[in-house]
Amino acid sequence: MTHIEWLSSACSPAGVRIGVTNRHAGFSVGDYASANLGFHVGDDPEAVRANRDSLTALVGCDITWMSQVHGTHIASADEAEWGPLGYLSVGQADAIIVAPGQAGAVMVADCVPLVIADTQGRYAAVVHAGRRGFEQGIAQRVVQALRDRGVAELEAYIGPAICGKCYELPDQMAHELWRQFPHTRAITAQGSAGIDIRSGLVAQLRQCQVSRIRTSSVCTYESTDYFSHRRATHQGQATGRFAVIAALS
Repeated sequence: MTHIEWLSSACSPAGVRIGVTNRHAGFSVGDYASANLGFHVGDDPEAVRANRDSLTALVGCDITWMSQVHGTHIASADEAEWGPLGYLSVGQADAIIVAPGQAGAVMVADCVPLVIADTQGRYAAVVHAGRRGFEQGIAQRVVQALRDRGVAELEAYIGPAICGKCYELPDQMAHELWRQFPHTRAITAQGSAGIDIRSGLVAQLRQCQVSRIRTSSVCTYESTDYFSHRRATHQGQATGRFAVIAALS
């Protein structure tokens, strides 16, 4: 059965469960071994279906998924429909807002999975924060969308993602990002220009007065417990996707 590690209640807002899957204890094989949750990466659809179904059983309610496109569209789980693959989906989006009785998933394999939640447990959002989404302010947009729903105080969890030591970019691109977002500045293990999206997100969330921010220390490129698109590409392989889940009781 697909594995999910739940953050302790002390690390999550009241009424909000935040869980992180890894690549173990699933049904996929080969490059996708074994808990791949993405239908779009070339894996056997029946294996992906088995992985998602076992995850749904662990979460305890239907999970709303999205087709992530590195944009800034924010969907509500209330808009979700049953898709042809048999799962609730909001279609193309890079964030899902969920309410009590609902769960949402963000799938990643180096991009930053982010959860922003109401400290009172009325709403939470799962957010896909890749480089392009980060540059376009997806985190700040989600914070505003939650505040538009009357939420006053927010907390955030930043999940496993590629770290600045491993996220190399061409010099010109990196220096432009450093100029716009100084907190992303990083030097890779090879001494080249890198960026740290998680550090940039922390700075953005603090500017938005998010009260508490917890950040995973796991680098997906370095840890073989998680799928990494960049590591797989460097090895000439395909790879799967793991997920961060927010479920409201």
